[in-house]
Amino acid sequence: MQITARPDPRLVAAALRHGLRRPVLIARLVGWAAIGLAVLHEFTGNGLDIPLLVIGVLLAVGIPLLMINVSARRTLDAGHLTTYEISDGGLALSNAESRHAYAWTAFTTVDRLAGQLVFGRSRARFLPVPTAGLTPAQIEQVLGTAAVHGLQIRHS
Repeated sequence: MQITARPDPRLVAAALRHGLRRPVLIARLVGWAAIGLAVLHEFTGNGLDIPLLVIGVLLAVGIPLLMINVSARRTLDAGHLTTYEISDGGLALSNAESRHAYAWTAFTTVDRLAGQLVFGRSRARFLPVPTAGLTPAQIEQVLGTAAVHGLQIRHS
């Protein structure tokens, strides 16, 4: 089965938010904890801990924005027409500059998001595949093939 598409900014952003949710959550939690400690320092009469406050804001706001925006920009800047091939052997993608092929064992999960399937390789490594050119039956066929090869199917 083949799909040919250009990166869609909405789908890229959704896949990145989904795929990076754990590191983003950790950065935000640590950042808000640092902000809380800086404010607590103020309430104990020791004055506001400005360096801790700045670190907290960077972690809670700056790092998550940077992680998602840099990744999205890198994906969209390439912007090449990409062909995705899904077979019993795995998943391959190719464009004018490169070709990459992955056996099913390279993936652990498949998340079904609106307009795409996101194949997870690790906690922060994933491969989004647009589904705009596929029928619902074809999407189910891809998910069935992935499940047969041991991938966990998640509907998000």
